[in-house]
Amino acid sequence: MNSFSKYIISFIASIIIGGLALVSCISEEDYLTDSSVKLKFSSDTLRFDTVFTTMGSVTKKIMIYNKETKPIKIDNITLGGGRASFYRLNVDGDTSIVAKNIEIGAKDSLFIFARVTIDPTNQNNPLLVRDSIILSFNSKRQYIQLEAYGQDAYYHVGKRDLGTTGIKYSLAQDGGLQSGCIINGNELEWKNDKPHVIFGVLAVDSAYTLTIPEGTRIHLNSKADFWVYTDGSLKVNGSIQNPVIFEGMRKDSYYSTLPGQWGKLWFWAGSKNNTVNNAIIKNGTIGLVADSCVTNNIPTVALTNTKIENMSLHGILSRGAYITGANLLVQNTSSNTVALTMGGKYQFVNCSFANHWWYDTKRKVPTLFLQNYYKDINGNIILRQITEANFYNTIVWGSLAEDEIGIDKQDGADLNYGFESCLLKTKFLNSQNPNISNCILNEDPLFNNPQDGDLRLKANSPAIGKANPTYSSFYAPFDINGVVRSNTPSIGAYEYVPITKSLILHK
Repeated sequence: MNSFSKYIISFIASIIIGGLALVSCISEEDYLTDSSVKLKFSSDTLRFDTVFTTMGSVTKKIMIYNKETKPIKIDNITLGGGRASFYRLNVDGDTSIVAKNIEIGAKDSLFIFARVTIDPTNQNNPLLVRDSIILSFNSKRQYIQLEAYGQDAYYHVGKRDLGTTGIKYSLAQDGGLQSGCIINGNELEWKNDKPHVIFGVLAVDSAYTLTIPEGTRIHLNSKADFWVYTDGSLKVNGSIQNPVIFEGMRKDSYYSTLPGQWGKLWFWAGSKNNTVNNAIIKNGTIGLVADSCVTNNIPTVALTNTKIENMSLHGILSRGAYITGANLLVQNTSSNTVALTMGGKYQFVNCSFANHWWYDTKRKVPTLFLQNYYKDINGNIILRQITEANFYNTIVWGSLAEDEIGIDKQDGADLNYGFESCLLKTKFLNSQNPNISNCILNEDPLFNNPQDGDLRLKANSPAIGKANPTYSSFYAPFDINGVVRSNTPSIGAYEYVPITKSLILHK
């Protein structure tokens, strides 16, 4: 080697050694310490969207950026769930539970690799496994959310754009069998061998009919809705032993009755031939919204043997629809439990509408509400008649001091209603009212445990034996639990039988 080459090598070596010395000699004063400084991330949420079919381990990466002109020292990077987390991190080669004293140079970046290991066949796992990466520095914290599917299920993820609304939606048939949907032309049927999990909006498209068989469990995330478009139809075919259940994502006991965990089941104006039989719809914002002008004798939706409960707004909200209900239980909402607005046509037989709202704010509005108009965007009153709203053998009760029935009528449009053989809590209506026939007024129905949602009747309930058998035998010969109604049936969704054990709730 000649002397010039030796000189070049010596010069380069001195630069490298000097550079290393400079890096290793960054003083504490050189780091940015202002608490207002923020790191940037390639994503705020790291999602593992693989549907696991066997014990699986999936790794993804995320980048952390320092956009500042001085270096930043991160005191520690760790997982919120610690050692119990489904996730593990690799931070610049450090796989410790807590990575400490991580430096990011000025205008530089850092890779973090996150791995999740889940056994999807373990039905005790949450449907969605969440955690977070916590970055602590400058006396503050920043978070990156981690999400992965925790069970083997059919996942419906909204990927279509609904115009310019920013809403993401999927159609019931998207993904076909991989998403648990059997397609036969315009006839769709969801499989019930695994849960269906909905992110965003799930829609039954126009001219399609979706059938949901008994035993299907449908879990919706916090921003999820289930829509049935104009000219679309939904057939919910549960059974007493295996109802179809619409509920939130969380399975732990704290969330078993918590309202507001998802959005609503929404029947658009013009959707038709919708039937919901033996379903449980619980813990959402609005259990069921029905929009339609009454133009024929076909109900917008027919509800039988169904429970709608624990909603942060309404159980049923009708806006001019035609709804029939038999053996229907609707309870515990912050606003009107059954709101029949903007006109419409209604018939309810052997139903229990009860509101013992216990969560956050005190309820101020009645359980049942009828209205024959609405206000447009300019505040103008638009009349919409209620052609009929008939209640037979039905209980309307709740925790308000006096009236659990509200009627808001504008002159110029009909608001036709009638209560026959019902038990009602009301001061507004009395036995002299021509719309009241053979009703029990303001006598406690003596539910077994209404605070826990158990609306079965105690042995001394005034509702026992007081229903009109003509309506029960034709529309509801069996009660919501499948009990044969007697020749002198009880008012409400439950036929009286001696209570020997606690009500079995579907969790």
